[in-house]
Amino acid sequence: RESAKQKNTGEKMVKSMAIGAAVTAALSYGGIQMLKSNVWYPGKYTLDSTRLAINEQFDKYYGTAATWGGTDTSHDETNNRDAAERYFTLTTDFLEWGWGDAFHMAPVKPGWSFFRSMAFWEEVFVGTYLGIKPGMKVADLGMGVGGPARRIAEFTGASIEGVTNCKYQLQRAANITKPLPQWHKDRLKYTEGDYNNLPTSMEKGTFDRVYFLESLSHCEDRAKPLEQARLLLKEDGYVGAWQWMLTPAFNYSDPYHIELKRGMEYGGGLRNLNKPEERIAEMERAGLEVIMSFDMGVEGIKRGHKGWWVPIAEGHDFFTKMRSSHVGRKLTMATVWALEKIGIAEPGTYRTALMMEHCGYSAAVAGEMGIFTPLWVMIAKPKKTTTVKQETLSSTTSDSEI
Repeated sequence: RESAKQKNTGEKMVKSMAIGAAVTAALSYGGIQMLKSNVWYPGKYTLDSTRLAINEQFDKYYGTAATWGGTDTSHDETNNRDAAERYFTLTTDFLEWGWGDAFHMAPVKPGWSFFRSMAFWEEVFVGTYLGIKPGMKVADLGMGVGGPARRIAEFTGASIEGVTNCKYQLQRAANITKPLPQWHKDRLKYTEGDYNNLPTSMEKGTFDRVYFLESLSHCEDRAKPLEQARLLLKEDGYVGAWQWMLTPAFNYSDPYHIELKRGMEYGGGLRNLNKPEERIAEMERAGLEVIMSFDMGVEGIKRGHKGWWVPIAEGHDFFTKMRSSHVGRKLTMATVWALEKIGIAEPGTYRTALMMEHCGYSAAVAGEMGIFTPLWVMIAKPKKTTTVKQETLSSTTSDSEI
């Protein structure tokens, strides 16, 4: 018995040492990679204020919604414009660290990397559903650091003009694009502007397509940017929206559902997440007719891909297991806490990581529950009648129809 007990104790010690070594290696890897890329390194990417000050400013926009068990945000006269700008100034480095150059989610295919899966669904969205072709003039409203725009230009040969009101993201997009071949540069343009009121340099009636790639839910009333998109279009143009959306299964009367919704909104810089029928009403108010409305996440699962929430839950590949998964986010928080304590990371970095965890945790849980998707796709055209026609992708997606 004693020898068995000693053996068991020894096995536990070995297991504990292995876990400790793995965590230490992960933290070391994370820290080395952050220092190597200078992400969060004080003074490398100078913001217009300290991270702590931006954190304080952002939290004021969300009031008690910034805490678990809080209340919903109040109406914002700027349509969440200023809050979204502060959010992305504060979090873009984190998003690039954990997500690459595309701040959106997608189903992930077994055997493919996270990045290959993301790029595949970008191509499906713009090619199969939105019909972007070589030579077209396209607007990306809410471009982030331009990752999707760069790939879409390469996929299709179209010219893409990306818009963001975040100066920091424009700087990052420009820096990332510098080493690309001239072919890409000839087809890419990055513009500073508010998609609620686009700059006059974007001439009305001259764009073949306009798309929003997970950017619409950063405003309170989607009808405003959607109307701006409609005005950009030629007569035969289309608007495509890949959107964060509450599914029909979401229950507005369920306190836990509401808590997850609020966590996504605060941690993700979002406002007023709503259901497909409510989003269609916003499209109609913007003068658009919805011709396609479905959950592309469901379509992915039917094709044999894993759910979009896998990378932020248990992780899909090494990259997502170490960075964007639940464990990866905890490791990242531990790393930035340590870097902040020793003076490498700027004060406020750890606080930002905690804020973003509101969104990561809430989105993963809500996705697994089937009450939320970041992949609800709508394709619309300028309205000529008052009737909204809804079509699903095919008979295989009939269960996604509203």
